[in-house]
Amino acid sequence: MDKFVELANVEINEYCLLNITKNSKEFYKEPKQKGFTGLFFKDSNTFLGLYPTLSGPRIYFRGKEYAITPEVDIELMKSEKNRTFIIPEYEIQIDYIESAFLNWDAWSEEADVDLFYMLRQSYKEADFYNKFTLKI
Repeated sequence: MDKFVELANVEINEYCLLNITKNSKEFYKEPKQKGFTGLFFKDSNTFLGLYPTLSGPRIYFRGKEYAITPEVDIELMKSEKNRTFIIPEYEIQIDYIESAFLNWDAWSEEADVDLFYMLRQSYKEADFYNKFTLKI
């Protein structure tokens, strides 16, 4: 049986139905599910999903799922507008450019428009695990 999750990218107002089993993605402009289901980043070379599961937050990257725990080392390096997100334990490294929407308006702080920044800043906090852990 295929495993699906719907993800949102608020920066580009797009949604993705990710088939984790088959490593396939369908993109669209209106959500098909109600409530929070997860987030994603994509550019021309990279796709990363972050979503809640019964056992806590998971990252989907290059066809694999990875658990996020406070013990995992997550790094974010910045050099002017260039960014590098790294999880050494999982051999994940993503180079990307600072969001064009950073400081766009009063609601466009870095944690609101940069998934990797938000993840790096919050993955050791209880609120993060409450949001990214499904309740039965």
